[in-house]
Amino acid sequence: MAKTTVLIALACLLGTAVAGEATPGWKKRCLDASADPVKFGANWQLSASPPDVIGSADQIEVAKFEINGTCGIRLGRIGVPLAVEVRDNHNDPAQSVAVTQALINAGAVAIVGGGNSNNAPPAADLAVRHIPPIPFGANQAAADSLSGCTAAELADPAITKSPTPVYAPGQCWNHHGLVFRTTATGFQWGTVGARYARETYPTLTTAAILFRNDDFGRPNRDGFRSTFTELGGTVLAEVPFVGMAVTVEQFKALLRTATAGNPSIVAINPNAILLRRLMQAYVELRDDPTWTARPLNFSTLRFLSISTATGDVYSDLAPAALAVLVNQFESVQPAWDASSLAFQKWFALYRTVYPNAQPPTSGFYMSAYDAVIVMALAITAAGTTDGPAVAAKFREVTNPPGVCVYPGEWRKAFRLLAKGKDINYEGALGSVDLDERGNATGIAYGIFNVQPDGTPALMRTFQPAAQQSVCEPDEEEDDE
Repeated sequence: MAKTTVLIALACLLGTAVAGEATPGWKKRCLDASADPVKFGANWQLSASPPDVIGSADQIEVAKFEINGTCGIRLGRIGVPLAVEVRDNHNDPAQSVAVTQALINAGAVAIVGGGNSNNAPPAADLAVRHIPPIPFGANQAAADSLSGCTAAELADPAITKSPTPVYAPGQCWNHHGLVFRTTATGFQWGTVGARYARETYPTLTTAAILFRNDDFGRPNRDGFRSTFTELGGTVLAEVPFVGMAVTVEQFKALLRTATAGNPSIVAINPNAILLRRLMQAYVELRDDPTWTARPLNFSTLRFLSISTATGDVYSDLAPAALAVLVNQFESVQPAWDASSLAFQKWFALYRTVYPNAQPPTSGFYMSAYDAVIVMALAITAAGTTDGPAVAAKFREVTNPPGVCVYPGEWRKAFRLLAKGKDINYEGALGSVDLDERGNATGIAYGIFNVQPDGTPALMRTFQPAAQQSVCEPDEEEDDE
């Protein structure tokens, strides 16, 4: 992986920190605090969303604190401050587009966030098609339409290179490498959920899929169906629902349709808000004495969530609905290794900025931090905010070979990149090695259960992330 060696002031490269305290003046030698900042736009769901989605915005400040507390973002020969403008997209696709345009108009040279799988694709599309193009880092959206074309697809005349986000056979989005994500994709998520279902419950061979009919839900459904049937199971029904306005009564009708063939498992992918209504609908149907055509397995159904269901606490659910979550439900979703060096360094940094921070309940916190850091690393590696130049560095700063850099080690990353050295960022959520499509690989999945008090808990990892990369030695290591 070639990088252009950039000469910068020797004092900037060799300044040291001792015992966690900056040597007097060292920061001034690599950071021009008076320079105009590099401005990121953060398009975030700050309302109409589960608490952990809203709370993940804290990670913008954590990343900014780390970067500006050392050398800033490198432009040319020296570091400049990072500024981030955060705007609420109100969990609405049209607002997400409007917010992205407003952030660009306000001077943002990169966009992070974008919201969920409905909100991020149109926002990323706007950023990529802007003149000049704006790099986009998604942290929450698992929509497969965000995935870019591989080199082989670009060279294949039989593949349609779509100018807009797309999930369809024989097509890919040619986003010119300008988009990356630091979380899982919907299709992969579905395959992992199906494998868990078949290996954990080998006697439960029939399933129904109750899925969101959107850019996340359709690939998620496809991944589950593909792997569940490949491993010997049968999918009896696939029933879609649309939007956030689905009522308890509507979920009851959907459940009747989904379970008509008497499945033993129902794979679902609503968010935490809709999950509440779905569980209430199930209990009302189960206990309805007038429903005489109730399928034999209905009262003992296993519900398997293949989306993020842990973004809320369910203690206020009706007791019968909470009991279903506790006894008949589990969620397979991106998780983390709390014993890993990267996670521990991130959580220590998080608590430095927010002393009362609690351990995360979902991967949204770590993927948010990772998205900001990867974008900042790519700009620092490029030494410019030019979109295509930044995009060319996304995979260089996240993949081997290179010296491993962990959360909280911004100054080390700055020093290495300023010298033209290779780095390999090991993220808070996982290794974040980006593939050709801009998707993070090495993400672990966890099994989450709801406890009797309504709190979700990570019980174990099901598909551990790839082992952390073998790190190249930092031959010029100083006291970080």
